[in-house]
Amino acid sequence: TPPGGITPPGGITPPGGITPPGGTTGSAPVPDATPNVLPDFQYLPVLNDEDGNPNDGQATYSLIAQDNVSVTVTTPTASWTTPMMRYNGLQQPPVIVARRGDNITVNLQNNLAEYTTIHWHGFKIPADQDGGPDQPVNAGTARTYSYQLVQSAGPLWFHPHAHGTTATQVYNGLAGGFVVKDEITDNLEASNQLPSGAYDIPMLIQDRSFEPDNGTGTRNLLYQPAGMGGMMGMLGNRILVNGVQMPALKVETRQYRFRLFNGSNARTYDFALSNNANFKVIGTDGGLLPSPVDTDHITLAAGERAEIVIDFSAYAMNDNIMLINRLGTGVTADVMRFDVNTVATDNITLYTNLPANADVYQRLASTDATAVRNFVMSMAGMGPGGMQFVINGKTFDMSRVDEFVASGATEIWSISNTSGMAHPFHAHAIQWQILDRNNIPAAGIDLGWKDTVLVQPGETVRFIGRFDPVVNKGLYMYHCHILEHEDAGMMGTFQVM
Repeated sequence: TPPGGITPPGGITPPGGITPPGGTTGSAPVPDATPNVLPDFQYLPVLNDEDGNPNDGQATYSLIAQDNVSVTVTTPTASWTTPMMRYNGLQQPPVIVARRGDNITVNLQNNLAEYTTIHWHGFKIPADQDGGPDQPVNAGTARTYSYQLVQSAGPLWFHPHAHGTTATQVYNGLAGGFVVKDEITDNLEASNQLPSGAYDIPMLIQDRSFEPDNGTGTRNLLYQPAGMGGMMGMLGNRILVNGVQMPALKVETRQYRFRLFNGSNARTYDFALSNNANFKVIGTDGGLLPSPVDTDHITLAAGERAEIVIDFSAYAMNDNIMLINRLGTGVTADVMRFDVNTVATDNITLYTNLPANADVYQRLASTDATAVRNFVMSMAGMGPGGMQFVINGKTFDMSRVDEFVASGATEIWSISNTSGMAHPFHAHAIQWQILDRNNIPAAGIDLGWKDTVLVQPGETVRFIGRFDPVVNKGLYMYHCHILEHEDAGMMGTFQVM
């Protein structure tokens, strides 16, 4: 049951006992030795529409940013209290569920001791509602965000974007999921072509480190970006799923839909199942794929999201399957466990092709572009504050506009990575279509809507998008979504005119 007494609307209702994730290759490591008894999976609380009418096309929510909220952290071997930042004093980050076409109002009250913002990550909204670092909400003040949802159903999210403190505010606990639904997903769910209701489960995955117990049963978060000058960003040594380390989810012998949100500051995950079984990827950052992609793993960089379907119908009672991470060192390979505890009849026949009117079929070609822009992500050596992370040789300057874009323009952005590490590139205001990676045309998972794209060392990724003249106007950001890199200056601005 969700904490805080919040009744989940919109078809994401926790079951009585049930719960996820291509990208890269490689063999899976042997999972770590795991205790038989694991902590229970926790569902993210879903916020209620405060106007009381879920069908009026209007939705209002309140978010209070608070510090020093006593959060219980549960692991397979112990539990303790950690002071964290949270919205509305909740134990877990919240989820908002709304519909395409809805007019959204969010009232933010900043009760932190520092300024913050709410950035609506992946949203196609006007710049003055985007929540970038140029729109600070000072300590002790409030602001209202107001916008209309004009995009396909998909797993969006929100988090602070205060320049210089984005990384610490997110790491300390400020983030939330945002699930958009639309007529297409309604019809697919009603016709049993998509798991829904109790079998549609958001999962926010974040890595964290904690200091030793201070003698009172409290362990503070340990924030220490790794490597020379914080080069790698903050990499925690525990992976938390909805705030719990290595939880166990009881599942039935049927298909489940998991919405995966990589809310980590810097870590890239390569999710797989411990038995190397395949699953279906059905959606990316901005919505459903034209057809499900069958795979045995999916890579998600910081800020990326995906929707996957795992079929447990072939398993027997009391079977256990681990979700593992095939990337990284200094962190457990095991992420969570699925425990089969109920034999059930699966009534889902997963869709094979989206309806012809789905936005994702409106693919743009290189010849549609009215402009091509080139961005080079690199490192420029050590500076006074540590390693310098730059785009096109420049660090972020709030007073400078780096690119000017015509409203309604269709553009190709070519992102090259000349550094020795991968960088997830994120642009506000728009959902993109990937054209190619190192001249290899997009296929499979890369055919989905993307707002954050992992660019490997030596790789060039080209994507194309249209800046909607009805929506896009004003100043937006593009940046690396390793949050420590963003705060260190790996960010630029563009203005839609």
